[in-house]
Amino acid sequence: MRFKFFILALSLVGLLLAAMPVVADQPGGAQDPFGGAPVVGGVGVVDGELTIKTTLVPGGNPSRASGDGTSPRKAINISGGWGPGDPPAELSNCGTLRIPAGNARWFKLETFENRRVRIWLDDELDNATKPSGSAVFGAANVYMWGTAAGDAWQTNAYQTEFGGFKDGFVMAIFDPDNLQPNFAYAAPNAAILTFDTDAKGLLQNNRDNLSLEEITGAGIHGYGAHNPHQPSHLLWYEGRHTGWVYVMVYNQMIWDGTASVCSVRVW
Repeated sequence: MRFKFFILALSLVGLLLAAMPVVADQPGGAQDPFGGAPVVGGVGVVDGELTIKTTLVPGGNPSRASGDGTSPRKAINISGGWGPGDPPAELSNCGTLRIPAGNARWFKLETFENRRVRIWLDDELDNATKPSGSAVFGAANVYMWGTAAGDAWQTNAYQTEFGGFKDGFVMAIFDPDNLQPNFAYAAPNAAILTFDTDAKGLLQNNRDNLSLEEITGAGIHGYGAHNPHQPSHLLWYEGRHTGWVYVMVYNQMIWDGTASVCSVRVW
């Protein structure tokens, strides 16, 4: 009888795991080491003694721990979680937080070459602490429409080669090319993790006055945009990468806004 009860309990646990909603990473206090963590591995012999060799791979490995999102080194981890199935399905992972007006917050996720990654942003109600699953479509939706240069509404406008964005939030994607070595520093020295950020959380040129493009040959890979095939989300991005992707979310509205930023890997 006890054996049957044990099997039933395991079955119920399995059902609960399969039915779990998206997992969420809240902002934390972690900060990745300068340039990423060194890769430690291998056993060698030094002066006749067995020792563990430390290999410093340029760029190192970003951690899966979350920071407060104020810089790339303090990015909030939104890497997807593993689910059931064969091949295993994945659960989307989200970070939900309030972003001050005119400020940026950073997120990071691990990607695989054999899977596409989907990244999306939903505007949330001000008191949200977890993802609601779809955008509220409040003031962040088409925020810039009907405004003109010089308007108070454009005080925090994010300027790119495309001009200001119509959405209140801007979602910029930095792909693994941005984690190539920054040769101005000793290893480990992932380029995007060696850059300083200003008070708003936006990237600045580093102390050697080199830009990200000059160091890696790669800038922003793309921006999130409205996807008519996924109309329940405010911003959407989909691509295929190998390695860590960083996401910068900037609030160009004149008031604080709350957003969920999520990712999931798919076949």
